[in-house]
Amino acid sequence: MPYSSNTEKIPEKTIRDICYILFRHQGKFLLFFLIVMVPVALWTFITPEIYQSNAKILVRLGRESVTLDPTATTGPFISISQSRENEIKSELEILKSQELVESVVDTLGPSVFLRKDETIKGNTKASHPSNEMKGEVSTKTHSASMSVIGLFGDLRFGKRLSDRDQAILEVSKNLEIEALKNSNIISISFKAKDRKLAQGTVETLIAFYLDKHINVHRTAGSYEFFTEQTDQFKNTLFQAEDNLRELKNKAGIASLEEQRRVLLKRLGDLQQEVEGTEAALVASKAKVEAMEKTLKNLPETLVVQETSGYPNQGADLMRDRLYSLQIKEQDLLSKFTEESKPVQEIRRQISEAQALLSQEERTRTQVTKGLNEAYKQTQLALLGERATVSSLQSKLQEQQIQLKGARSEIKTINNNDTQLGQVEREMAIQEVNYRKYIEKLEQARIDHALEIGKISNISIVQPATYPTKSIWPIKNLILGLGFLLGIMGGVGLAFFFEFIDHSLKRPEDVERRLELPTLATIPHLRNGDVNPSAPRPEGQGLLGANEEREDR
Repeated sequence: MPYSSNTEKIPEKTIRDICYILFRHQGKFLLFFLIVMVPVALWTFITPEIYQSNAKILVRLGRESVTLDPTATTGPFISISQSRENEIKSELEILKSQELVESVVDTLGPSVFLRKDETIKGNTKASHPSNEMKGEVSTKTHSASMSVIGLFGDLRFGKRLSDRDQAILEVSKNLEIEALKNSNIISISFKAKDRKLAQGTVETLIAFYLDKHINVHRTAGSYEFFTEQTDQFKNTLFQAEDNLRELKNKAGIASLEEQRRVLLKRLGDLQQEVEGTEAALVASKAKVEAMEKTLKNLPETLVVQETSGYPNQGADLMRDRLYSLQIKEQDLLSKFTEESKPVQEIRRQISEAQALLSQEERTRTQVTKGLNEAYKQTQLALLGERATVSSLQSKLQEQQIQLKGARSEIKTINNNDTQLGQVEREMAIQEVNYRKYIEKLEQARIDHALEIGKISNISIVQPATYPTKSIWPIKNLILGLGFLLGIMGGVGLAFFFEFIDHSLKRPEDVERRLELPTLATIPHLRNGDVNPSAPRPEGQGLLGANEEREDR
């Protein structure tokens, strides 16, 4: 009977079909699941656990950031600004330097990194290396550097690396150093199979880094250099001061400028005094000459009194007055010229006195002679004036001697000025150098003290942590991924085998692929699975079976 086109079509795929495929290939599904899960579980529980220790350091603003080394500023210098980013990068390069890794390996020993020891022994907290350790590490630096340089060459030619080189490679591979974004903090982490080893490695690295940071930012021997130079300039300055003092003592000079100023003032005063004395001497000599002329014109004796009866008292007084006027005339002539008003006036008075005296009676009955008073006074005045001339001459001579001595001292000062100026300039230069080096010595002393005290601008924000949990393997994640892979792979494998199998296994397959109705199904029976006397359920096929069969 042909298959009717109006027959109800069977759906392409249903959940029942999917479950049928999975149950039909359940052996393959379970086998693939076990093949995936068993190795994953074994690897998860057998793989050694990896622990990570973390630490953080802060790069603060310090002397390393804002000042130069004392040896860099012994002369003229310019300011060089360094950004914080460059400073952080410099510290990162120091932390990543091969020397620090080698020092860590040499301190803790290569065996602990190569797992030749079960765990790191003793206290893993790193202390600052002593001078002996520094010396030991320094002696190994050259050989270690050569071994690291030849490391890749050894790998290329298949040579076996030493334990130390292998440990250096292991530490470099598991060490992570990075700067946190938008901050001055540097993060340091190290992965190891032992908790103490991870923590001890980070602590030892930080300890060596702190020493390396101090050594990098300090100039070796600067303190000793500035101490030696300061003592040298100090001795030179003292020698210049001794030379200056000796020169001043020899020249008798306390202060060159002050001595010159005083001497010039004295020289000016002496010059003025000499000029005044010379003028006074000339006047005094002229006065002496005038007095000498007056004495020649005056009689040595005069008729004092002539009495013919009664003495003429008025005539005597007039005569005395005339004599006084004549003496005064001579005195004025020594000071003024003959055309001057004082001289003319005194001569007028003399003429009047002579006119009056001529009218008097000259004869006397009794004549008395005596020394001329005018002559006497003129002679006395002449003697005094001559004494004045003599004193002025002596004074002028002494003043000229003093003036000559002052001029000689000026010449001496001028002659010593060049030498004294050279000594003073040398002393000023040495003093400036001494002050500059004493300041540098103080700065170097501070840096030296900071180096001894291990004080720098590096602060440990977070010491090396002691890891309590491993970072690898993540068992739950790995087992979950393995379980998911096993399930998905098993399902995929079941569908793959179903896809490559083109046999008809169910009545639905016949109806779907051949578009023919199923009249009967013949089950695939194993021995002992069939009971002929068993009742056949209603609705079954010709043989009373509606079972799954395998291949036809």
